[in-house]
Amino acid sequence: MSEHIIVKPEAMQACAQEAAEIRHVIHNYPEIGLDLTQTEKTIVEALKRFGCEDIVTRVGGKDVAGVVCTIKGTRPGRTIGLRADSDALPLNENTGAPYASCRPKHMHACGHDGHVATLLAVVKYFMAHRDFAGTLVAIFQPGEEGFAGARHMVEDGLVERFGIDEFYALHAEPSLDVGTVGFISGYATANADIFEIEFEGKGGHGSRPQFARDPVIAMGEAIMALQTIVSRTVNPQLASVVSIGCAQAGDPNGTSVIPQKALLRGTTRCYEPEVRDTIERRIKEIASGIAQTYGITANAKFIRLYPAMYNTPAEVEAAMAVAKETIGADHVFECQRTTGGEDFSFMLLERPGCLFRLGMKDAEHEAPVHNERFNFNDKAIATGAAVLASIALTRMNA
Repeated sequence: MSEHIIVKPEAMQACAQEAAEIRHVIHNYPEIGLDLTQTEKTIVEALKRFGCEDIVTRVGGKDVAGVVCTIKGTRPGRTIGLRADSDALPLNENTGAPYASCRPKHMHACGHDGHVATLLAVVKYFMAHRDFAGTLVAIFQPGEEGFAGARHMVEDGLVERFGIDEFYALHAEPSLDVGTVGFISGYATANADIFEIEFEGKGGHGSRPQFARDPVIAMGEAIMALQTIVSRTVNPQLASVVSIGCAQAGDPNGTSVIPQKALLRGTTRCYEPEVRDTIERRIKEIASGIAQTYGITANAKFIRLYPAMYNTPAEVEAAMAVAKETIGADHVFECQRTTGGEDFSFMLLERPGCLFRLGMKDAEHEAPVHNERFNFNDKAIATGAAVLASIALTRMNA
């Protein structure tokens, strides 16, 4: 077992303070999606100010604001990738912060501004302490919120171009106290997928339904039948969810009109690949069977968005041991997996590693993520940066 190389949070305070100021700028000007031009500029300017020279932009494609910064140590060692996502959400902010979003329907409500700041603190520290073995690859990734930015970067050769051996990341967690971190071994987030079923029948007058083929009846039966996938098809020991978020048919003013089409859209969540396959198969079978029953047609689509994020157990064990030495064993917890989605999963499909949870909670920071009142806790930056830096230094030397 390699010796742990530890950076304490106190050693990160100066770096964290400057990083917090950068976070406020990013928070003030949030951007959504893949092409985050202003956020990208802010990150690159900070990296150059820290003295970084090996900076590559547009990793992921010409419309993808992926930034990668490489820092080589003075001695040979392994290459560790640290990732921070950088995009915002379509939400109006209600925090009252002096640096609150200046853009309507744009807000850093998931802490990605803080993720960027934490990784920038790590980079600043590494640039001032170059006597280490190995190579740090700092990855600033756009488009986590539904745009699969990690997939774009991986497909653009992220792993091969930069020779990454392992990946690590963190995510803000409002349910954990500030100054603490949490780890999940194995499946940590779910496969996050979308399904869509369009039933098409024959429209007509509501007073003469015998001359129509009503897709609304089929849609109603499908709403109930889809719930049997989890209750009657999937092994009850394997968690899964099928939720319908959209049911559309007809016009509110057309009370006597049987519509031509009816649409269902929803999300599915599960962990194991075989369960994902089963859910897709059953959605299509149910749609087809109901359509045949009512003499109409069904077009069912299953869109695989993010695969389940699998934190490799050996790397989780190693990272937890480092974290306990960095911030104290009583500040490191084992957490429960969630049914949320996380596109860091694309990187962990390529190389081992893990994502850990960074505590946010104190008297001023209790709002959940994706909430109009959420604001990343600047007090957490030193903790997150110290744990990330310690993991990277130790794993480079493994």
